[in-house]
Amino acid sequence: MPRSMTGFGRGESRAEGITVSAEVRSVNNRNLRVMYRMPELLQSMETDFNNVLRETITRGSVTVTLNVEETSGEPAYEIDTEVVRYYQEALRQLDAAAPVSLDALAALPGCIRRKTNDEATAETAESAIAALRQAQEALAASRETEGRFIWTDMLSRCKTIRALVDSLEQRMPRMIEEYRQRLMERLGKLLESVKAELTQDDVRKEIALFADRSDISEEITRMRSHLELMESMGDTGEPIGRKLEFVAQEMFREANTMASKANDAAMVHDALDIKAEVEKLREQSLNVE
Repeated sequence: MPRSMTGFGRGESRAEGITVSAEVRSVNNRNLRVMYRMPELLQSMETDFNNVLRETITRGSVTVTLNVEETSGEPAYEIDTEVVRYYQEALRQLDAAAPVSLDALAALPGCIRRKTNDEATAETAESAIAALRQAQEALAASRETEGRFIWTDMLSRCKTIRALVDSLEQRMPRMIEEYRQRLMERLGKLLESVKAELTQDDVRKEIALFADRSDISEEITRMRSHLELMESMGDTGEPIGRKLEFVAQEMFREANTMASKANDAAMVHDALDIKAEVEKLREQSLNVE
């Protein structure tokens, strides 16, 4: 079943002293584009996060938000005394008499830092991956749910197009016969005014020329082939968004030719309706992964 490119998922993982939450949002994009919002503690893991996302996502603009919450009750930050002393000495050299407040020192870069150690970082990394996988699974479920609605709509439009194509095909013989009758009437009146006779050979040649110019049998055959191809894509289990776009473009090309060849008001109306439905198919294909 095709999947939508739009969805949302959330996950959470707990380890000793920390809770990592992850949110993944995706919208339409021709390619895969990932943006992260996460604390500095996790920024070195971006490649690992990308590998997780690429397991199930091939297309779309994805925004990943990761947060780490300390739950141990211990202070998450500490004062770097070496940095503080460095700043104090530098300030004394500038003006030994000027007082240096703790507030001013605390605002300087590096004086206060987040506590880190290898063990805590490893636990945080494992929790971050676990939370992201949960969010990714929820995202995939939401994309599949919306994808079912999109595919149902596309199949319904394919059915409508097929009915309109059938109508065009059935209308073609009647169109030619009506043209023959109109031609006979016009030529009969014209030739009567000049006292000339009308031969059947002349009429047959003109009708044959008209039928050739108006023949859309090839376009109908190709349109039905495109419909069958599009309807069969839903069972592949693979990303099909780009293929759907291509098939929809080819269908629009055939519908455009049908509309230009049609020499009958009813056929033109049906051809324009086909173009409108195909355009909606193309728009929907832009929502499919």
